[in-house]
Amino acid sequence: MYRYKGFDSALCGGSMAALEAIVNAWMEGERPRIRQMSQSVRGQHIILSFVYEDTHELEQRIALQNPATAITGGYPRFFEDDTVEDRPTNPSIPATPPPMH
Repeated sequence: MYRYKGFDSALCGGSMAALEAIVNAWMEGERPRIRQMSQSVRGQHIILSFVYEDTHELEQRIALQNPATAITGGYPRFFEDDTVEDRPTNPSIPATPPPMH
């Protein structure tokens, strides 16, 4: 489910450093999966808008779909412990790419 979060520099006394600190704290704490971001100007202030997915919700959905991924924190393993030699080969895919002309 997508969510919306907005930040207004007016609430930070117009301080860009304070606005950055608030946005960074939110990103570090929530770890959102940002889908869209926009910046608007209202008078002398900046408004930052984010449309995002809550990663906690996303991890729960993934864990419910595949309980095996719950062990790895909701993220599938990309790198297996086996080596390249242990993997089956596909003869239709060449081991080396053809030379570029």
